[in-house]
Amino acid sequence: MKKHQYHIGWLAVFGVMLASCTEDITMDMPEGRKVPVVEGSITNECKRHEVILSYSTELYSTEDPEMITGAQVYVAGGGDTIWYYEQDNKPGHYLTDSVAGKPNRRYHLEIRVEENTMYSRSIRMYAEVKMANNASGIDSVGLLPLRNEEGIPFVDEKAAVCVCPYFQTLSDTSIVYNVELFLNGKRFKNRPSKLFNLFPMQGYSGYYFNGPEMLEDNMEIPVGIMNKSYMHEGDVVKVKLNSITKDYMYFLVGQKLAVGVNPVMGAFPAMFTNLFSNCNAIGWFSAISVIEGEGIYHESVFQE
Repeated sequence: MKKHQYHIGWLAVFGVMLASCTEDITMDMPEGRKVPVVEGSITNECKRHEVILSYSTELYSTEDPEMITGAQVYVAGGGDTIWYYEQDNKPGHYLTDSVAGKPNRRYHLEIRVEENTMYSRSIRMYAEVKMANNASGIDSVGLLPLRNEEGIPFVDEKAAVCVCPYFQTLSDTSIVYNVELFLNGKRFKNRPSKLFNLFPMQGYSGYYFNGPEMLEDNMEIPVGIMNKSYMHEGDVVKVKLNSITKDYMYFLVGQKLAVGVNPVMGAFPAMFTNLFSNCNAIGWFSAISVIEGEGIYHESVFQE
């Protein structure tokens, strides 16, 4: 018994010594070289598409990035040239006129910056992309209760609204959907909706999605889940299925894994990029084909 007390006493003394010897340590982290960052896309939607150009910032910087202005930005494909024009009120943001791209078409992005603040030479960046294929459209969208005996992590079965589209899929097994949900015209961002953010079609291709041949025990397969506490009778839910390439999927996954990583505790994951440049540019230019559909929320569907 005395031996046990002896050890506790020494531990207490050791703890006091540690507490009395602590001091703040400032780590001098060397600054990395800033490089251009590109974020942009073209889709099959008839709208104004955007490319955003900036310089990279330090890992823990709270300052806004420096934008890249005065660039020439265009996309060429199928004999067409689509220009992105810098916005007067948003430096570094380049938008097209209202135009639509075409699935399965290859596009060449070209960016040139003659005068810049980081390099003594002109900057050239380019990317080669092919717009992903997609189904012709969504026939309808069902908003249904969750029926899952095993349950889904972080999802309350009684509060879940499953977003179940019905459409004829293609036989292309490489299709991956980046799913977006909208409630009454506004993007829906609660936590359950993010669980199905990326939805590969491998295993579902060739079927009528949520049709009789695909269903098991008459249980529809959701591409997203919303929280019923946000819903009211007659609300309109829109689902957008953005068909992306697998390379772009890896880029999105890499971004998610990078969030919250502590470089002191582990290696910071490498950034994927599809850009070629004379200045080590990073980022991604994507070509996305989109289909969308809407469903109406009815409370009676969820009453037992």
